[in-house]
Amino acid sequence: MKTFSEITYKLGTITFEGIPLKTPTIDLARIDDLIEEVQLTAFPKDVYSEFEIARHKSSNSRTTVFLIRGADRASDRDELEKNLKDAGIQHEIRGSSKSSFDPIFLDNFEDGQNVIFLFKPKSGGMGETTLNSSITELFPCMAWEKKHKPKSVPSFYDWLLKQDVDKFKCVAASDRQAAKDTVAKAEDSSKFDEKMQNAIGIHKYITDENKLKPVKQVYWGYRAKPSGVPKNHPGDIFIQFADKQILGTSLKAGGKKSTEPKLNTYVNPIFQTMKKGNQVPKLSQKLYKEVYSKIEGMPDAKTYDSKSGRKASYDVLKQLERTNKTEYERLYNVQLEIIRQTLIDLFNQSKDASMQYIKTAILRDAPDVPTKVIKGIGKSYEQVTDDDELGVFLPVVKFIKAEASKASKQNWFLHLKSNKDVIIMQMTVRTNKTGLGHKLGQFYNLSVKYNGLLKK
Repeated sequence: MKTFSEITYKLGTITFEGIPLKTPTIDLARIDDLIEEVQLTAFPKDVYSEFEIARHKSSNSRTTVFLIRGADRASDRDELEKNLKDAGIQHEIRGSSKSSFDPIFLDNFEDGQNVIFLFKPKSGGMGETTLNSSITELFPCMAWEKKHKPKSVPSFYDWLLKQDVDKFKCVAASDRQAAKDTVAKAEDSSKFDEKMQNAIGIHKYITDENKLKPVKQVYWGYRAKPSGVPKNHPGDIFIQFADKQILGTSLKAGGKKSTEPKLNTYVNPIFQTMKKGNQVPKLSQKLYKEVYSKIEGMPDAKTYDSKSGRKASYDVLKQLERTNKTEYERLYNVQLEIIRQTLIDLFNQSKDASMQYIKTAILRDAPDVPTKVIKGIGKSYEQVTDDDELGVFLPVVKFIKAEASKASKQNWFLHLKSNKDVIIMQMTVRTNKTGLGHKLGQFYNLSVKYNGLLKK
């Protein structure tokens, strides 16, 4: 299939006063050179890896459109929305003239560019990632509401198949069809037994919460959220206690010893969130002076990382990696250290700004709806305590110090200090793109992750 840049489009014959004129040709390759579209690799891979996805032609040069085809577009949209939420990427579902089925919009996602994800149906089954997560989220809520005590996978699933989803308070009216699909298709999952066991483990977690404090109702947070819970809350299920307080619970997949990043983002969103976006051009110019100006053939400082100059920069970087990989890697290490130190300086500028970023971007708690992170393991569960430990510690923090790791070129740390104790947040900054020229080709906007607390 030809790409947008490989297509040449010819207009029909044009006449002037009845005399045929030469048919004009518009070379879309030249237009394509002027439009720097957002690449899929601008996202963490686990956001999009489960989908059949392709770039879709857009008439707006400031907008990149991706088309996702799947067996169930509602499930695909829910799956992608969950992945974006887990990666901390701001997004919105809203109506569009491009589709009768509301797409996902990412406004000003990268360098002022907008992104739209369109969803189209094709034959096949429900998205497995969505199905798996829904099994562990929905089924414990249903069991708790009807006072069912699941013991084994077969008996639990037999019980679920006999239930009328329309009669469950734990499922919002707008989510009932998704709930019915989850019950009907659960056995189609290649991880059916594992996820059903996890659901039994999460039911045990709800039971244990009830022992600590009486639980009135549990809600599935598939799309709709209970009254009083913000729409962007990271919780997957919500426990409402008898005193009307609500606890959000974010459910994680993984084994006993697995760890998952708590934050997946990029350099630019960090500066923007901390309201220091005016410092980004300075970083870009510093990188040009100390890295990119050293490469023969690079565009000038004003255009090397601009829409008009970036394609030429990519070509130069690919050529350098092909012909002198040692020099390419050396310059990447210089780039990486400049960006890491700039991030460190940013977090050392203001304790209040750093604290606010940790609260809003990493913990993502709503003020009145705290969140626990629970990992289902077999028929049991464990609490992922890093977020809780961090959240509990924040009110007593007196001082924050960011510093580079001495053992790794990409790791750095945030030391949070109270009068008596210190906890250390593990951070990394690195490229997350692939292909020739990908390291230096990410310019200043490398990937940033928070990987949990450093264990002593």
